[in-house]
This record gives sequence, C-alpha cells and structure tokens, in this order.
Amino acid sequence: MKSTHTFSVSFFLRKDKAKNGKAPLFARITVDGAFTDISTKQRVDISTWNQGKQTLSGNGAEELMVREKMRLLINDFNNAYNDLRHENKAVNAELIKARVEGKDKDLCSLNFLMNYHNVELASLLELGTLKNYFSTERYLQEFLVKKRKMKDIYLDNIDNKFITDFGIYMLNRVPDKGQKPCGNNTLMKHMERFKKVFGVALKNGWTMNQPFLHFERKIIHKDRDCLEIEELNRIREVDSLKSSEMITRDLFVFSCLTGLAYCDLVSLAKKHLVKDSEGEDWIEMIRQKNRNFTQRKFHVLLLPEALEIIKRYKNHQFVKESGTTFPFVSNQVVNRHLKIIAKAANINKVITFHWARHTFATTVTLENGVPMESVSHMLGHASIRTTQIYSKVKKKKVLNDMSNLRKRLKHELWKNV
Repeated sequence: MKSTHTFSVSFFLRKDKAKNGKAPLFARITVDGAFTDISTKQRVDISTWNQGKQTLSGNGAEELMVREKMRLLINDFNNAYNDLRHENKAVNAELIKARVEGKDKDLCSLNFLMNYHNVELASLLELGTLKNYFSTERYLQEFLVKKRKMKDIYLDNIDNKFITDFGIYMLNRVPDKGQKPCGNNTLMKHMERFKKVFGVALKNGWTMNQPFLHFERKIIHKDRDCLEIEELNRIREVDSLKSSEMITRDLFVFSCLTGLAYCDLVSLAKKHLVKDSEGEDWIEMIRQKNRNFTQRKFHVLLLPEALEIIKRYKNHQFVKESGTTFPFVSNQVVNRHLKIIAKAANINKVITFHWARHTFATTVTLENGVPMESVSHMLGHASIRTTQIYSKVKKKKVLNDMSNLRKRLKHELWKNV
C-alpha cells in the first residue's frame, strides 16, 4: 500500500537530565510534521553520542546494548506504522507510540475519549457545560453496560446503529427519582455533545471512523416561558417576604429589566457598570458562557428601576466585602424562593430564574417595539437566529400590530368616501 504520510524516527539525548556525564536517550516519532517522544530506558555517555549522524561511538558491552535497543525500537516503530496503514486505521505519532507500548487499544476506546475530553480539556469549558458532558458520559456508560453488556467499546466499532440504539435507549429509559423522562430535545443535546467529543478523536487522529456522518439534528422548537407584564408587576409589588426572599425578588426583577443570565448576574461588579459621555448608565460585560470562545462584549442600558435596585444593595455587607453588585444567593435557593414569590403574587406557574431572561426578551423589549437586532446584542447572542428562537411573538403584540393596521385601513377608507 502506498503511504500518504511522511514518517521518520530519530534519537536524541535529554541533556537537561544528565547525571555523571550520562543522559537519557529518547526516540522521536514524527508523522506528517507532528511528533511525540518515547524513552529508550537507556542512558548514554554524552561524549560518545553524535547527534548529526545518530550514532554512538565505542564497542563496549554498554554501547552494543544501546545500539541493539535502537535497532529494535526502529523495527517496532516501522511495524506499527505499516500495521496501522494496512488496517486502514488513523496514522499519527501518538498512535504509533501507543501501539509499540501496547496501549493503542486504550487510546482508541470510548472511555478513554470521554475521560480525555472531560478531564484533560476541562479548562476549556465552563463548569455548567462540563457538568452536562459528565451527564452524557454517564448515560453512555449506562447504555454500554445495560444494553451492550460491555464496559467499553473501541471507537472504530461505534457506528450509526450504535448511535440510533443509544437514542432509543434514552427515550425509553425509566428516569431516576426526581428526574423528568428524556424528551427529544434533551436527547439531541446528548447527541450533540457525543458528536463533539467524537470530533476530538477525529482531529487527534485516534480514529478515521465517522459514525455521525448521517446524523440529523431534529430539535422541536417550543415557545419559551415568560411572564406577562401584569404578572411581572405583581411580583414587583410582593412585600410579605423574608429578607432573603426579598433579595431573590429584586434579583429576578433586575434580570427581567436587563436580560442577564443568573451566572452573569451573580458576577456583576462595579467594573461592569459604566457611564457614557451623555451620562447614561450601562452594563458592559462578556457573557460567562462564551468567555472561553469570544471576548465580544454586550451592552444593556440600565432602566431607572434597575438603577434603583442596584442602589438598594450598595451598603449590603456582602456587596462591600465581595465587590459584586448584589448579595450572593445560590441558584437552587433562588428557584426555591421563586416558588414562594409566585404563590404570593398569585401566579400559578412554575417559575425558574431563567424566565427573567425570556421575559426581558419578549415582554419588556420586543413587545415594546425594541428591534430584534438590539435585543440580540443586549442578550449577548452571536447570531440573531438565536434570539429568534429564544423569544416569541405573543398574541398581545399581534393584537397591537393588527389594531394599528385596522385603524389605518379605516382611516384610508373614510378618506376615499
């Protein structure tokens, strides 16, 4: 089979590890310009090594043993390279090294890949996102054990049927206590995460298999839950609450007026509050969700009520000590408080904190004529398409628009009589 790769093996001394005039000898495997190093487990007298010629002078027993070790390693590397080509497998320096060390099967398994992504690449992901990947990993492992009767699987053995069977398993899985059954959109999120992780294996050359080649993402778009303006006003007016619940109410209302997600709200600090040349107050920050991928800022003009809420907590002890704008309340506690607040406001809906972001996008902005482009920027979306999915046009907006049209048509009709 004709090679489509550049492949070479060379040797070098790690002189930084030298001791008593001897340094460890390493082999370097290079494939298509990318390389990896492997120890020969031999130490060589620095004075006897010729780096340019890759040779060792002297004919003593020690030198002969090092030469033999080098020869055997070259044979092993060549055999591994040829075997990978003839097996129609991915070929790179890491896989050749793994095969010579007898670890190539581990390198090409699903468990290894998930662990590599969720541990080695963890610093590239936000904590909330990483938690979702751990969830996908857990369900894949559960599927392997319960349905495939195996603890692991090689990446080359994962095919379209594996993906389909995993999807069927998830949709029919009996949920754990306190969990909701897995619906279509939840399944699609697990599939997308699985696909992204598998993409890491493809990029690293750990497999040439592409099981997601025919995978189709099918999201069912639903209306996003939000509050009507009357409901928001009732929450504003609730005052028969404990002090911690009042803080939650103010945080929720502030988010309804600014569109801030919970994670951005709790990290909001003085440095994010800016005043422009005309004296207007703004929030200027980068979304925590995107800061590992983009440094694009979003800006939100602070409405008078939002400014009032900020002033309300200016002298709070936690705010003084932490430098944040508001006291910290955990997400779990916030959502628990919101159930109490909704009941006090006579709102028969299961409200979560994220409803505030939806309310800002629809009830506060779009329904009041704020252009979609402006709403998209304030929400920190990279694409306006995300904003279109995130918000919905409600009957009230349609009624207002059609009422204006009806008035214009009536006016034109009378004008022509």
